[in-house]
Amino acid sequence: MGGMAELSTAAILQPGQIESNDQGERIGRSAGGRMVQLRRRRADRGFVVTVDAEPRSEVPAEVLTHEWSAANSAFDRLMHEY
Repeated sequence: MGGMAELSTAAILQPGQIESNDQGERIGRSAGGRMVQLRRRRADRGFVVTVDAEPRSEVPAEVLTHEWSAANSAFDRLMHEY
């Protein structure tokens, strides 16, 4: 992900709504209205999950992982926590 199409898609998502592309990357709007994104890392192997919010001590705003299942779990957690 990353580009104008994804940004415009994120703008129209409703809280709790998630969109996926054909590569499995996901973008969603959390219950609290924050954009959450799971994408493949470009420079290194693995995945990054981010949320457009200030990190909190108990919940990070960015997660880097090499495992697909861990990336999906982080996405689901950030969708719920933020």
